[in-house]
Amino acid sequence: MQQQVVGPFSEAGNWFPENLALITSRLQNPPAGNPAAVKPVAVFDFDNTCVFRDVGQAVFRYQLLHLRYRIAPDTFTELLPKIEGDLDGRPMTTITSILIDAYRHLWPLIVNKELEQARRLPEYRLFTTLLLWFTDRARKDERLGPRYVLPFMGKLLAGYPLPELRQFAAEVVTAAQTEPLIDQTLALDAPEPLGRLEASYPCGLHAFPEMQALMQRLQRQGIECYVVSASTEWLVEEAVRLLEFPVAADHIFGIRVHLDAQGLLTPFDPDAYPITFREGKAEIIRQFIDGAPILVAGDADTDFEMLTLPDVAIRLLLNRNQTGLISTLYQDPGILLQGLDLRTGCFRPTRESIA
Repeated sequence: MQQQVVGPFSEAGNWFPENLALITSRLQNPPAGNPAAVKPVAVFDFDNTCVFRDVGQAVFRYQLLHLRYRIAPDTFTELLPKIEGDLDGRPMTTITSILIDAYRHLWPLIVNKELEQARRLPEYRLFTTLLLWFTDRARKDERLGPRYVLPFMGKLLAGYPLPELRQFAAEVVTAAQTEPLIDQTLALDAPEPLGRLEASYPCGLHAFPEMQALMQRLQRQGIECYVVSASTEWLVEEAVRLLEFPVAADHIFGIRVHLDAQGLLTPFDPDAYPITFREGKAEIIRQFIDGAPILVAGDADTDFEMLTLPDVAIRLLLNRNQTGLISTLYQDPGILLQGLDLRTGCFRPTRESIA
């Protein structure tokens, strides 16, 4: 496939100059080994790669703090894990029973939209702090991890028709863009044996203009852009639209959930559609994307497998000073490591990031 040669980015932004030069060079001179019939594409993670912060987490905590739920207590109960033992030293059975009891107490006020009254109840503080703490610790737990937490966050949106879900996502993204870029902490002395609980969440969200310009450059060059995200798919679709990234809706892949016969949002069959986390992201590229990636961009462990796919000319990694598996790529000469100012959510013209 013959490619149109396009000059440097119209807005270079705060790219590390060597990264910008290599991206420009490799787009103008694609690898000679690729068959002409294979269409080159670009694949991006979304949260903390295209945007600063995480749209899935923003929707989860906005729904939590504003009690924007439509699932009955019995449905909520079904979503919680049925495992024994402790979670971060607290009995799992106690965690789930307290969450269920608090939600049952709040539910009549949620149904009647008496949310201000609900927020004045002690159960509100207990429910919000414990559920935020639970999802944070569950994500790090070997028995649960992101493969449980990511679909769980999507299932909490059950009861919303799809058009209303899109409106809700737009409401959250719009609100998050006005927030200061700070971390908020919820803390509570919960009943024993839970004891002191603390969990934090980041506020704010904005697009990286450099990534918007990169996608626009790729589009002008005839290279289609795709997004593969670990957030719920329709939330990412709405965020992409609102933030004006040039990506078609059918080029966006995320966590997919659907309504079952009981009205529950459940994940798609993982044999038919992978959970878009780690190896699932690489599988999406192999199975569902029409073309061969010339560029892959990510930021975290969940992107490791797609960043290490073979025969990718441009591997762009945003440096969030991670300590997990993704940090093993920070010194990889085949990776374009892009520094960030993590206080302001801006690119820096270096490989290093400011924490």
